[in-house]
Amino acid sequence: MQGRYNSKIESLFKQQYQNLCLLSFSYSLDMDKSEDIVQDVFVSLLQKDTINILNLEPYIKTCVRNASLNYLRDTKKFMPLADKEHMLKADETSKLEDSELQERIKIALEKLPQKCKKVFELCAIEGKEYNKTAELLDISVNTVKSHMKKAYKTLRFELRKTFFSLLMIATFSYL
Repeated sequence: MQGRYNSKIESLFKQQYQNLCLLSFSYSLDMDKSEDIVQDVFVSLLQKDTINILNLEPYIKTCVRNASLNYLRDTKKFMPLADKEHMLKADETSKLEDSELQERIKIALEKLPQKCKKVFELCAIEGKEYNKTAELLDISVNTVKSHMKKAYKTLRFELRKTFFSLLMIATFSYL
């Protein structure tokens, strides 16, 4: 039974390695680290003694996502967007110019409701903690969280084509 389990894992590794690396990259933004994370997940699966996993493929995807999030937590990669400007800029091979990208971001930010925009600016751009933002604006921390969730959802929707292009450029430059 263990042999069939190992061959199933090896088969999934061969079939899904690139997709899993891209999944991890979407969190870590470091292709080398993403490859390490995916490999570590597969190695740990092969070292397990008990086999109680019914749906192996979704389980592996969840493991890769969680390992990527753990990497972010452990390396404290969460920082204000203002500190990560280099990630938002298109590299030389991109057809988007920096000014065009900045204009798209500005337009997307303008589509946010006023209170939501203010919360987003304080938390994501200026790097203030949720509780500090709540105190400044005299609102609850849960309201701050709700505004941030709404802001990210809106920005993801408004900038989906822009950042998808940047992600593809970054991905293929690493491969």
